[in-house]
Amino acid sequence: MKPTLRPLPHRRRARGMTLIEILCAILVMTLGLLGLVSVMAKASQATVATDDAQRAASLANELATEMWLRGSVNVPAATLAAWRTRVASPTDMGLATGVGSVTQPNTSINYARILITWQPPGSTTPRQYFTDVRLNN
Repeated sequence: MKPTLRPLPHRRRARGMTLIEILCAILVMTLGLLGLVSVMAKASQATVATDDAQRAASLANELATEMWLRGSVNVPAATLAAWRTRVASPTDMGLATGVGSVTQPNTSINYARILITWQPPGSTTPRQYFTDVRLNN
């Protein structure tokens, strides 16, 4: 008897991706993109908050420089009113809801506190920046 050679069954080769694999890939990509958009939104909010704080510091420094140039923490009412107007003017490098104030807790020394308060857009908590000015004459 002669052995007969039977052809081996032909195995199908896998070609391409199945529908489930494609749907899983789309799901993973969608979740990744949503995460990226969320991180970008948070970064944008942090940038706005930093920009507001930097503007507040610049405005306080502007008034502190005026005090230093005069040699006194007492500035004329017109200068203080113009500075307060600038603090509240977002078109003039101020803050949209900015309020500036100057207090002198101890009038016996040449000392004042410059305080700027504002509320960032979309936030319910106000922010503050203050700087103390003490001139030794």
